[in-house]
Amino acid sequence: MSKFTTEFPTMKELETLLFRTLQEQFAAGMAYILEALDEYLMHQRDHSRFRLKDQREVQIDTLFGTVRFKRRLYQDRVKGQHVYLLDRMLAFDGREKLSPFLEEIAIEFASQGPSYRDSAKRLEALLGYRVLSHEAIRDKLITRVEQASTIVSKATRRSVRVLFVEVDGLYTSLQRQRQRGMENRMAIVHEGWEQEGDRVRLRSKRHYLHTTKGEFWEGFGDFLVRHYDMDENTWIVVNGDGANWIGECESYFHRCIYTLDRFHVARELRRFLGQLPETWQTVRQALAAFEADILLATVESVPEEKILEEHRNEWRKYVAYLRRHRRHLIDYRKVLGEAGIDTTGMRPMGSAEAQMRVMAKRTKRGGYSWSVRGVQAMLRAIMARQEGSRLSGQAIAKKQVLQPNPMVRVKDLLREVKEQAKGYINGTIRLLHGSYQSSPTGLALKALRG
Repeated sequence: MSKFTTEFPTMKELETLLFRTLQEQFAAGMAYILEALDEYLMHQRDHSRFRLKDQREVQIDTLFGTVRFKRRLYQDRVKGQHVYLLDRMLAFDGREKLSPFLEEIAIEFASQGPSYRDSAKRLEALLGYRVLSHEAIRDKLITRVEQASTIVSKATRRSVRVLFVEVDGLYTSLQRQRQRGMENRMAIVHEGWEQEGDRVRLRSKRHYLHTTKGEFWEGFGDFLVRHYDMDENTWIVVNGDGANWIGECESYFHRCIYTLDRFHVARELRRFLGQLPETWQTVRQALAAFEADILLATVESVPEEKILEEHRNEWRKYVAYLRRHRRHLIDYRKVLGEAGIDTTGMRPMGSAEAQMRVMAKRTKRGGYSWSVRGVQAMLRAIMARQEGSRLSGQAIAKKQVLQPNPMVRVKDLLREVKEQAKGYINGTIRLLHGSYQSSPTGLALKALRG
């Protein structure tokens, strides 16, 4: 090997070259399939209704680069409109200039953060060319979220005996508004817990973001009615941090159990009692065991002089707060059990804080300020990701525009061989021919050939 003077390409160079080559091949293959589908539609269309007008070139940015192809424009004699039958068949608006899959990835990057600008840079680094600006990604996310919010689900409402609700508020700063910030009130609804391997996940999780001007619980009640078959026997278990607006849930539902979120209680008690390890250990165990009487007795027995002086005023207020919420420190499973409901598999509440951290990380990290429309769209995008769904990038719905015919399959379009195969199949390597032969990889392959 010492006689070879040509340098071999690095792994990065090989990988980059192969990826760019695959992009070119994908673009060519995608264009061929789309034009073949368009030709199929031309022959199978209702000739009496759709009059062929023109054939126009369009380009779409995809995950593998820009795809250029031609599609036919038709005049719909019935509706008096001009349509592209290919767009109808693919449930895609060709004017978007962006593939639905690439749009979903851009929105996914944006919802993960840390910023729209970073999302644009990550897309560019992945694809090798600038696809969307950060402003365009923001507009796409807001548009898709608002479109999704107008879609009324036709799914059958689920019948449930117990619904679990985690409620919290997230404060975000606003830009160019009279008010400096706003609290985004939201709820996470699920039907219980289920084992998934070594982990436990929430069953049938849904999110609600309050965006109307009315009361939170009125809007949330409408949300529940749309998704669940509820009556006066349905139990609602609500977990919250003790805010007044959360506590109002008890006056809105026939059978409602309101519990105080133990994460927030433990955090505050540790702040006050952290320097008293024995007392802290006692209240922590009482809180974990839902022993409200032991917890309050221990808290009330702490001499005020043992609390740090700068915390004493807050301590007095917090002890009074715990007294008011004594009945909200109970184990909801005891109440349900007394009502004849099987509580097997039910777990302590408290998943909201982890969910809120995900949203806070995206909306509050870096000191960002938002518009009301922008922050609500971002929160809804994160909620969709948390539910395991994606915001659709499809702009139009499929419509039946053809005469009844057997369904076309993409693989059928690839059966006819237009030209002889090139490359490894007939014994040639493309990198040894054309402009690639002078590249580092081409020179290295020539050296190996001898």
